[in-house]
Amino acid sequence: MTVNAALNVATWNTQWATPGTDRGSRVAEKLESTGADIIVVTEGNRDLLPADGQVLDAGADWGYPLKPGRRKVIIWSRLPLGLETVGTSGAALGRLAVATVSTKVSAVRITGVCIPWRDAHVTTGRSDASSWSEHLHYLDQLDDLLATLDPSVPTVIAGDFNQRIPRVRQPVRVAERLAEVLAGWTTHTAGDLPNGPHIDHIATHGRLVCRSASDWSGTDAMGRLSDHAGVSCRLDFT
Repeated sequence: MTVNAALNVATWNTQWATPGTDRGSRVAEKLESTGADIIVVTEGNRDLLPADGQVLDAGADWGYPLKPGRRKVIIWSRLPLGLETVGTSGAALGRLAVATVSTKVSAVRITGVCIPWRDAHVTTGRSDASSWSEHLHYLDQLDDLLATLDPSVPTVIAGDFNQRIPRVRQPVRVAERLAEVLAGWTTHTAGDLPNGPHIDHIATHGRLVCRSASDWSGTDAMGRLSDHAGVSCRLDFT
């Protein structure tokens, strides 16, 4: 049985769009136009999110030089929002935030992720990693975290996975590790959407099912918005 209480979730890597700039203003308009109840923004700025919601983030430090206002993971919600935990070590530092949203039906856990790209900390940042090592370390940490979560709480994972699903060019071992971590989850933004294939994704398990998925381009009539397209899902409770 499906409970008629839709939850609209969107996610987008906004490529460090800056408030007060032309691109930043257009990105903010696009985020507002999604009409989402929950938005997970990666590589973004809190000030670009709609004013009528609650917001939290994963912190300002992910091992690179600090820049004012920049956050790797931001969770925004029209509904009451409470922080559970953030990544504080390893590849998850500043790149993972877990929050609880209170809906009319049930509490929903939102896990916001920004999984490192293949060359994170290889020649920049700490410069002590090898290709894909930070990505794989993050997946190990995410795997450990998911194993500790109460399975009775409906949960969403949303954000920048830095992998296309199904696999396109990433190494087989990397794609297989992501599949292992997400065993039992459904990634609703995998496969062919009009502006895909995507690396920003929304996945669920438990009582949440996806009734529809949509996306939008990283460009508009004025030009580039981001180097990522965005995605959204209409979720229902069962």
